[in-house]
This record gives sequence, C-alpha cells and structure tokens, in this order.
Amino acid sequence: MEFPFKAVLFDMDGTITDTTPLHDAAWSEFARNELGVHVAAGDPRLAPGRTVDVVRAVLGREVADEEAHRLGVAKERLFHDMARGKLEPIAGFARYRAWLGQQGIKTALVTNAPWINIEFTLAELDLALGFDVIVGAEDVARGKPHPDPYLLACEKLGVKPAEALVHEDSALGIAAGIAAGCKVSAILTGLRPVAARSAGAHWSAVDYEQWLTVVQAP
Repeated sequence: MEFPFKAVLFDMDGTITDTTPLHDAAWSEFARNELGVHVAAGDPRLAPGRTVDVVRAVLGREVADEEAHRLGVAKERLFHDMARGKLEPIAGFARYRAWLGQQGIKTALVTNAPWINIEFTLAELDLALGFDVIVGAEDVARGKPHPDPYLLACEKLGVKPAEALVHEDSALGIAAGIAAGCKVSAILTGLRPVAARSAGAHWSAVDYEQWLTVVQAP
C-alpha cells in the first residue's frame, strides 16, 4: 500500500489501548453508588462521547456544567483506581509509531476523553511525549461524532484533512473522522469489519501488527 498521508490521528480509548471493559465497570459502579442508576456494559447511554455528555445521558436530564464536571471527575478517578497498572498498548502500536517517525509523518492524539484521563493513560503507557499534538474534551465545544476535534488537530498539525489518516475503534469516532474529511482505518477492538465499513471506515485491522502488513506491503 502506498502511504499518502502527512499525518496520522489516533483516538485513545479502544484505539491505542483497550480500556472499554474498565470504563464500563467504572460507569456501572459509579452510576449505582453515586447516581442511583443501573448502567450495564454496552448501555447506549454510554455512547455520547465526552464524560460530561455521558453524565447527562445517564441521569436523563440537563445538568449544569459545574455539576457535570464534578460528577465526571469523580467517575474518572474511579476509572483510574480500576485501571492503574493494567493498561497495555494495542499490539504493534509501538512499532507502528516508530515506523511513522521514520517516514517523517506527524501524529496526534484526538479523543473525547478529558485531560485528566489523557494524562493518566499516557503516563500508564509511558507515552507522555508520544504525539505532536493532543486534542481532548476540553479543547472543543463539540466532541465526536462532530468533526471539530479532528479539524482542530489538522489545523494544529498544519495539514489538510484529506492528508490525514484517522484510527478509530467506534462508529461515533469513525463518523467524526469522515465528517472532518479524513480517511479512516478502524481498529477492531469494538467493531466487526462489516460494522466498521458500514460506519464509513476505508480500511480495518484487528491491531497495528496487522495494519503494518498492509501499509508496508509492496
């Protein structure tokens, strides 16, 4: 595969490390103990993206920004307690990142996660200096599935969206990348190949080891 991109933009949860089971467990415990609401893994209320948006969806009512932020921080602290020492990068990620560096390709982390989770996750994975640009929940007025996070990342990197490749693991994230005008390659931690294609992904791979066999093919 000829690799025509000047930048690669990575989602975080489910894309550089598979945190979904831990987030589901944290939401379930937090919702039960702090909100008095039952939330199971895969609950559609967990899909809106940013933590503050999920808080509002779980409660089923409008929540003032200050309260939503306070509750969101409490949930993420619980996630940190559950996840500490357990996070690992998706297979092949380190080798892929090294290959991108050798090609002179810029990288960005673009996530709906709040900065307290970005800092925690990158520290756990020893990736604190791993990206040229980082865009988190607080950096945009609208998170994914809106294109705003990816558009901001491209602007900061100095590339056009058509020159950027997005890696995502969810239909919501794929939609954001497509809406921004980027090409998308799905990492199949949370989707099957047919679902990734239906969401708009141009390619898919189970992990970065498999993806490298595609991009390095003659």
